Amino acid sequence: MRKGYFSLVLHAHLPYIRHQEAHRLEERWMYEAISETYIPLLWEIDRLERPLGWTISISPPVIEMLADSLIQTRYVEHLEDTLRLIDQELKRDLVKEERDALLFYKERYHDLKVTFEYWGRNLNGAFRHYKEKGYLELMTCTATHGFSPHMLSEQAARSEIQTGLNCFERHYGYRPTGLWMPECAYTPGLDKIMYEEGIRYTFVDEHSILNADPTPQHGIGAPVYSPHGVALFPRDQIISGRIWSSVIGYPGHPDYREFYRDLAYDREWDQIAEFMHPEGLRYDTGLKLHRVTGESDQKEYYVRDWAWKRTDVHATDFAEALANHLDEQSGQDFPPFLVTAPFDAELFGHWWFEGPDFLGKAMERFEDYGIESISPATFLERHFQDIETVHVAMGTWGRKGYADVWINERNDWMIRHLHQLEKRLAGIVARNRHQDELTVKAKRQLIREYLLAVSSDWPFILDGQTTAQYAANRFREHIKRFEETERRLDAHELSLDWLDERYAEYPFLEDADIEPDVFLTPHDYYVAVQRDTSWNQEAILLVTSQYDDPNRPIAAFAKRLAASGENVYVITSGASAGYQHQDGVHVYHVEVNGLPLVQTYNQLAGLNLAILRQAQALNKIVEFRLVHNFNMETSSAAQSFAEVNELPLVSNVYDLEGERSPGGTGGLVVAIKRLEGEALRHSDVVYLEREEARDGIEHDYHVEKELRTFQVDLENPYQHVMIPKKNG
Repeated sequence: MRKGYFSLVLHAHLPYIRHQEAHRLEERWMYEAISETYIPLLWEIDRLERPLGWTISISPPVIEMLADSLIQTRYVEHLEDTLRLIDQELKRDLVKEERDALLFYKERYHDLKVTFEYWGRNLNGAFRHYKEKGYLELMTCTATHGFSPHMLSEQAARSEIQTGLNCFERHYGYRPTGLWMPECAYTPGLDKIMYEEGIRYTFVDEHSILNADPTPQHGIGAPVYSPHGVALFPRDQIISGRIWSSVIGYPGHPDYREFYRDLAYDREWDQIAEFMHPEGLRYDTGLKLHRVTGESDQKEYYVRDWAWKRTDVHATDFAEALANHLDEQSGQDFPPFLVTAPFDAELFGHWWFEGPDFLGKAMERFEDYGIESISPATFLERHFQDIETVHVAMGTWGRKGYADVWINERNDWMIRHLHQLEKRLAGIVARNRHQDELTVKAKRQLIREYLLAVSSDWPFILDGQTTAQYAANRFREHIKRFEETERRLDAHELSLDWLDERYAEYPFLEDADIEPDVFLTPHDYYVAVQRDTSWNQEAILLVTSQYDDPNRPIAAFAKRLAASGENVYVITSGASAGYQHQDGVHVYHVEVNGLPLVQTYNQLAGLNLAILRQAQALNKIVEFRLVHNFNMETSSAAQSFAEVNELPLVSNVYDLEGERSPGGTGGLVVAIKRLEGEALRHSDVVYLEREEARDGIEHDYHVEKELRTFQVDLENPYQHVMIPKKNG
């Protein structure tokens, strides 16, 4: 085998275009994808009958439409209508080449119908079958392919990710560890959500990796870890371009089928009227009888044998080019060079009719050239220890590499509506915490409408000006449906029957896929508790890295304060975020997901940032009178919050970095000492829990204020603190 790997990733996605009414033109996009991409790919997987190393991402809209009985029935009707049209055409006086092309289509559409019926009309079962046989890997996308970098809140991005995973798990029986982010769009912070939802890898464009900080040692020859531990696999544009380049790409060869020439536009209206839209509209039949020959309308007829043989030539050429590319990179070790080739699945079959044939033959040529095809999941199993961690900025695989496609003069008006829906959803879910059946169902319907509106397909279509009116109308429709549901919920005018009727119009996702509480923050849980308004006044904020430290009396001290009548709030770290009201103390645990523990400074930064965010959220409703910090590890957050809000700062000292790292002079030790010194010098009162820390505070940090001895039963621990008076 050659040194190095190749990884093919295909992303199958369409917007949710299922309509209750018949004869919707957009629904034909699904029929075309099934006929030209999904079933032909399954044919190749079945023909090769072995592990391929392919990864196929199937988006929730496609999964749901494949499983929809109405679309299944209509697709069979579409196949039968096409076969009738072929039979009618074969009765005409045709030249031999035209007749041969139609005979090819007759056999092909018959085979499509046989395959579709074999899998019980639900191709999810077929993909699941080949996954379970080990032939390929499967994963999914976010719920509706929303453009995550433009989402206003973490809750909205999480809802898209979590709901998409729930949908996939319901249909496929397991939760994937890979996720295709729509448009390969990545922005810092998404990795935290993905990691928390169990995702271990995703895909980005080449420039995202090349511009990372620090620059990865292997460039695009290996994935990198994000700060939260998600592996980012970069697209290799050299190899991808070998297939799709407008100059040297394979699909433009004259032997291949012409995409833009369809039988519907080569016939008089009365010859094809019964197969067209009832309102007199022409649309593609899928019967494209010509091949790519020149830029004019004068095209030669399609010869299937020529196209089939040409895929042999191109598969060999691709395998040879890939082998040479891997040989050029054979000096890379730990890990070996990886070529990641992600594509939209519909490029193969729909846009390039012979694409699935090419992929299957390329796999056979890989064996001849000693090329190993591997999935990203398998790559991580083998080489997880060989991957660098870097910071990757926002990027996409779209035009110009960033967000130009999804926010420009044609579609930027959509953003403000989506941001408003996010804000309103957060408010609705927080206000309606009661869990009766009607309220929960209403919240799920509201989230469903938001998800259908946030699809990146709508701004993409507006940017390309293809079916722009449909995209704009669908977007506005879901906004209006959201507003009507919200109005009825607030006015107590909802009924289960009304919600069922609403769902039946767009039966996307089951209720169990949607978790309304994803839009809640820990602060929302807090305000939802049955509480006395006095809890919001004259409160004390305790900050600590470990509230229940068995060696220190922090919890006992907080409970004693609460028992004496103080409003006590604690922010501390925890395995998972959450709120508890314990013995009169309000305890908030913040979750920190970051670099491995060896990256201590990064862990400290993540901890302090999480604590500061939670404190800021609490500060919106709670009036704090002072901040009491118990750990030097959390001093940065405590000091920042106290300074910004002009509050006194009290610090407890148990030990210092000088004690923890005696004789240490490295950059990490220096940085931590600087943070400790700043916090202590800005503290109004400093309590010592161990007398051994006194010398370090006085001599190393030059803190001149009186150092007091801390006891858990201090009668009045804040008597030396000057509490600022509030205006008014």
